[in-house]
Amino acid sequence: MSHSPTKGFTLAELIISIGIMIVIGFAVSQFIRNIFILNSGVYNSLTAQLEGRKILKIMVAELRTIAPSALGSYPLDTVATSTLIFYADINGNGSMDRIRYFLDQGSRTLKKGVVSPSGNPSSYNLNSETVTTLVTEIVNGTSTPMFDYYDSTYAGTTTPLSIPVTPSAVRLIKVTVLIDKDPNRSPNTISIVTEVAPRNIKDNL
Repeated sequence: MSHSPTKGFTLAELIISIGIMIVIGFAVSQFIRNIFILNSGVYNSLTAQLEGRKILKIMVAELRTIAPSALGSYPLDTVATSTLIFYADINGNGSMDRIRYFLDQGSRTLKKGVVSPSGNPSSYNLNSETVTTLVTEIVNGTSTPMFDYYDSTYAGTTTPLSIPVTPSAVRLIKVTVLIDKDPNRSPNTISIVTEVAPRNIKDNL
């Protein structure tokens, strides 16, 4: 009585099978990695947009209600490409606070400083300024200022006023925030732009 020979893998077949499994395993791991990176990028993009829009909404609300300081100073104090200082009652207590929005280039963050008036007569002690970080991963540069300023001739496509700007000439402020949560990954930089014409200083806008 004869017996059929036992079939098995040859060494060559085993090596080929292992190679195929390695290739498939690598492809699957790369696919999972790419999905993770894509999801992370989309999440970062959405987070950046939400953060930026939230901050600009607050900034616009404050700028619309600017008024002379507790000392009678002009509502706009400093108007520069990466710094904007003005006076507004942000606490609703009838007292004009000194508000400073500024770009910290070193840490790539948009920050806000607040000084409330104190004493009699009132004064602003800059050493008492409370500074908070609003948005991180800011990538604004010299080619894209955070703040642009326009006078009463603004018609939608007018060139911004040249720096230095005289605060009393400003009738509209354009704010541009560029955010990139991870420069090494897509999607690209998020740009959030808004314009505001302060009510207490506007004329023909």
